[in-house]
Amino acid sequence: MTRSSSRIDASALRLLTSIAGTWDARVSAMALEHHRGAGNELVNAGLLVRHGSTAAAVAEDDLDDTPTSVTSHPITGRQGLLGNKAWQDEDDSALRRVYALNMLASARRLLMQIDCSLGVGPVSYLDGTVLDFGTARLPRRTARVGVWVARGLTAPRRFEQLRELAVRRPPEGLRVVISLDLAERLRPLVLKGHEFVALADVVDHEDGLAVHPDILAARLLRGPLHEGAVWVSGDGAVLIIHGESFDFKGSKQKVAVRMLAEAFNSGDLRLSTEAVLEEAGCGRTVRRLSELFKGHPALKRVIFESGASCWIEA
Repeated sequence: MTRSSSRIDASALRLLTSIAGTWDARVSAMALEHHRGAGNELVNAGLLVRHGSTAAAVAEDDLDDTPTSVTSHPITGRQGLLGNKAWQDEDDSALRRVYALNMLASARRLLMQIDCSLGVGPVSYLDGTVLDFGTARLPRRTARVGVWVARGLTAPRRFEQLRELAVRRPPEGLRVVISLDLAERLRPLVLKGHEFVALADVVDHEDGLAVHPDILAARLLRGPLHEGAVWVSGDGAVLIIHGESFDFKGSKQKVAVRMLAEAFNSGDLRLSTEAVLEEAGCGRTVRRLSELFKGHPALKRVIFESGASCWIEA
């Protein structure tokens, strides 16, 4: 398996995801100083790139670390600040530099072990905060899955933008959205046909940033460790209740399972059987949930119906 020559350690990965989770994904050199080698790792790997300067600096000949506003020199007009001993040009103040996340380089590094159809030229959405890498073949999955890499999903506004984007560009089957945000800040996200995965949950520790294909495949089949009693995959193919897994093959079954699981997790325990069958596109030939799931081990074990209602029991 291909490994990168520049391994990213755990502290550098955490710093990268912290920066990626901010709205503009930028960080000052002054802030990077507090992370010592982690910032240098990311800069040297090309994952953080220079992006202008701040409006304040610290006099490098002064023991005081209070930021000072950058002004124009009264004679030369050059930007800088007055230190204890002399005028300092702003170009000489390394701590005034600002670095920005290189989203494209980070996403390509993240997917370096996965063969995506648009790996060379991903499509950028939402000002570069979402990159579409097409589809990929993953271990133990017969169908290809769509792959997006995104950041800033901890902000409700950004997630709503992504939701609107997904309505305009719906997936064919399952689409996995790999988030660069900190895993503990990534709240449970629900979007039909999409599975949201935190990078830290599927990273290959030998590389430090790249996603491990086998770990990602296992995550899509078995769900995150922190979920509650009922979990359903983004495409409805897998339902897990208290650790017991049920697989579903038919497209109509998948739609129904997602509806039932999402209803359970939202507290709306019972649904109209008619509404579920209609949403699943069953037509007039199927009038009972027992007909849709006939012979499936989940029926009457975790999926039930009575009268005009159906539900999941956990």
